[in-house]
Amino acid sequence: MQTNGRLLLSRYRWAAVAVFVSALVVLQLAFARDDVFPASWDTTFSDPIDRFARWALRSRRTHWLFTGVFNPITDVIDWGLESVQDVLLWTPWFVLPLAVAAFIGRTGNWKNALVAGLAMLYPGLVGLWDVTIETLALMAMSVFICSLIGIPLGIWGAVAPRAERAMRPVLDAMQVVPAPVYFVPMLLFFGTGAVPAALATVVYALPPLVRLTTLGIREVPPQAVEASAMFGATKSQTMRKVQIPMAMPTILTGMTQTIMMALGIIVLATLLGAGGLGQEVMQTLNQRRTGRGIATGLAIVAIAIVLDRVSRAAVVTDRTNAVARRHLLAGLGVLIVLVVAGRSQAWITFPEAWDVKAFDPIDDGVDWMRDNLRWLTRWVNDTIVIWFYLPVRDFLTETAAWPAVVFATSWGMWRLRGWQMGLFSAASLTFLGLVGMWELSINTFTQVIAAVVVSVAIAVPIGVWAGRNRRVEAALSPILDALQTIPSLVYIIPAVTLFTIGVVPGIIASVLYAIVPGIRITALGIREVPTESLEASRMFGATPRQTMLGVRVPLAASTIMAAINQVIMMVLAMVIISGLVGGGGLGFETVSAVKNSDVGLGFEVGLAIVVMAILLDRSTEALADRFRPPAANH
Repeated sequence: MQTNGRLLLSRYRWAAVAVFVSALVVLQLAFARDDVFPASWDTTFSDPIDRFARWALRSRRTHWLFTGVFNPITDVIDWGLESVQDVLLWTPWFVLPLAVAAFIGRTGNWKNALVAGLAMLYPGLVGLWDVTIETLALMAMSVFICSLIGIPLGIWGAVAPRAERAMRPVLDAMQVVPAPVYFVPMLLFFGTGAVPAALATVVYALPPLVRLTTLGIREVPPQAVEASAMFGATKSQTMRKVQIPMAMPTILTGMTQTIMMALGIIVLATLLGAGGLGQEVMQTLNQRRTGRGIATGLAIVAIAIVLDRVSRAAVVTDRTNAVARRHLLAGLGVLIVLVVAGRSQAWITFPEAWDVKAFDPIDDGVDWMRDNLRWLTRWVNDTIVIWFYLPVRDFLTETAAWPAVVFATSWGMWRLRGWQMGLFSAASLTFLGLVGMWELSINTFTQVIAAVVVSVAIAVPIGVWAGRNRRVEAALSPILDALQTIPSLVYIIPAVTLFTIGVVPGIIASVLYAIVPGIRITALGIREVPTESLEASRMFGATPRQTMLGVRVPLAASTIMAAINQVIMMVLAMVIISGLVGGGGLGFETVSAVKNSDVGLGFEVGLAIVVMAILLDRSTEALADRFRPPAANH
């Protein structure tokens, strides 16, 4: 009976495959001449949005929506940005590093105080003091707004499960959507400049703070909450005096993640007209100065260090109020004296004589590599473009009929995640064609797949190696930290210098940005394979290689698939970077939409990127579920 059941199941599977192949062939033959999505089907989705954008531009000074809502928000944030920037620029340069170090040092952590003080000093030493102050003001205002919004929302989500469930899909969408997509609505409602840049940063960087605030408060031990209630505390008092203080480490982790995510968009915010270090990075990209780009990237990292350490020190208070007051008064007194002395002696701006050129040799090194390794860079470029990118792109756009592509994709998603996901895939891909994004999406998809393949080929073996060897992991840690911390746009400068403009620099920069989570998550999965399984393998006489391939990798397969999922998300985040250096596709259209304030095009491109992100994300999640061991599924 069991044999007959297996035979029927096997026949059913072969019949399903036969139906799939037959349908695919029929669609291909029927629509072979219509290889590209028919232009006549374009629904001009952007037309009503463009009309709304023109209305918004005309009504910016008259309609109540702008005069009563958006313009006041713009004025308040603009006033805050200018005030912070003016105060920082008015203060003598040497006071800021000392004030940062003293503020952190009052907690007793003088190591962090020294690191933050030196980080505050670094931008001046590389000739970036004024633009760093401008970016510091933008970052400080963005993080402050994130705190005002994110922490209360996180608390609300912790005490109201319905609110948390309602916020969850919104936060998911905010994390899936690539950062530059937020630029388009900001242009529509707030124009150009630092204000829309700050608000786009807030939207992009808010989710981790909300999520981790909710998580931290929910993880407060129930005994502590009950004890507070037993002593007569109200719910508000329990929240302020018990739950929030005990959840503070988790909330601070969320704040750190918010700061790091804000860094990821602060450079690209220059497309909205914001200056600062983002503008400096763009200039180094145009000039192809790798050394200067690294110096600027490290200045952005320095800002992150300062804001992170200051935010952590801000929640630490002295136990004795009297001592705290004396320390505060003494510190303020010293700072006032230093400010008066600096202003009286005109020691305001950072001395130009102290500017060091430590990064200039990097430019010479990259130029030497460009001139002497042309044989290698040309081979790499031709291999990626001629043997992968062009054949895949041309097959999907010129050979395969678009209905066949839609059918094959939806069938695959149906097999992975059910008919709902298959139907969603078919509708989403058809939507890409209806808004005129078919060829552009396939162009970008091909680049994403190329970058993912290269990233996985590098990240998974290295992750497996690091997971087996603690010394290897320790040696890789500072390199991975640097790759994760330096703004992504900096990666592309040497790539452009070595490979000139085109799809290859974008792919290489995407690989450098995406391999970090791939390596780390893979190493985690390999390291957390149960010891009992490894010992059982050795007891049966398996060699180390057999144990790795037969035990470690299979048991860590779901985690490795999660690593690949993160690699895909990181590559998608680099789409616009590729567009800046001639990669074409959706990235170039995003840059064009932002620069030309083409709101309709921006919405179409943004939706296309979101659809691609959702499909790739769900498919890798489904594969991870397939690879998960049976015990893990229960």
